[in-house]
Amino acid sequence: MEPMNNHQMDETSAMRHVAETLRGARRIASLCHENPDADTLGAALAIALIAERLGKEYEIICADQPAPMYSFLPRFDQVVLEPTGLADVAVVCDAATLERIGPLTSTHADWLARTTIVNIDHHATNLGFGTVNLVDSAAGATCEIVTALLPELGIEPDAELATALLSGIVRDTNGFSDASTSPRTLRQAASLLEAGAPLAAIYRTILEEMPYERMLLWGKLLHDLGQRHEGRVVFACLTQAMLDETNTEQPDADGVAEFIAQAKGADITLLLRELNGVTRVSIRTSAAVNASEVARPFAGGGHVRRAGCTVGAPLQQAVTQVLESCDAQLSLA
Repeated sequence: MEPMNNHQMDETSAMRHVAETLRGARRIASLCHENPDADTLGAALAIALIAERLGKEYEIICADQPAPMYSFLPRFDQVVLEPTGLADVAVVCDAATLERIGPLTSTHADWLARTTIVNIDHHATNLGFGTVNLVDSAAGATCEIVTALLPELGIEPDAELATALLSGIVRDTNGFSDASTSPRTLRQAASLLEAGAPLAAIYRTILEEMPYERMLLWGKLLHDLGQRHEGRVVFACLTQAMLDETNTEQPDADGVAEFIAQAKGADITLLLRELNGVTRVSIRTSAAVNASEVARPFAGGGHVRRAGCTVGAPLQQAVTQVLESCDAQLSLA
């Protein structure tokens, strides 16, 4: 047997520490990041299912209501917008910073301060904010990390657990097409498929199906695409007016960032969302630009090719500021 390298030893130790923390808990809260996608939601739901298997009380918390498209996920109907009871362990899923869970950090600061925070994430910019940290930037999804945690807990995935976890992996690897997809990702996915996860149905629901109203929204976004530097930067802006006109909600724009990232010749693609006086930005880049560096001036982060941030300014001001950050990064490319 080959000796483990330092990364493997650190990860093994972190896995063991997380497993011990979960086993020792009485009540476990699993938390999603704001504007939840399938990876944060799948991981949080999986933690709840794990808690149930361990005989623990649990709660699933997300500051934003998850999109109805995810209603096929197990325990979806149990997600609440804020804590309803004191937990001794809070597992934050798929967040590079604690602030990524949204206003809960301020509205429920005392609640958080009384918990042991377990930080499970795959973002390279993760700040290690947890009491216990399990962060692996080589993983294709946070759900991949939670899948790897199961043997340490002595838990075999059933169809419910496998469905929650495979959904996150499918979403964050963009159907196994993202560069973050590794042989381990595929092995983990295969084990979840064997456990009963419906891969074809998950793929269609998350990456293919689109209601008519959502198509209208995407049409407006694509019709108003902007570009800069002869197409090296391509960006779309989501306004509240667009949502009102198409009878859609913020989650209906999920996937637009990945779609416009297909623009030929683009090194940086952006989706900027108007949100109550601030602007949330999704950033995708080619190999020529580090996405997390585009987000850095706004205290954002993520991966080399995918990152995000929130700009404390209205949409049009934010567009100007973010494009200036893009200009700076392109000058280095």
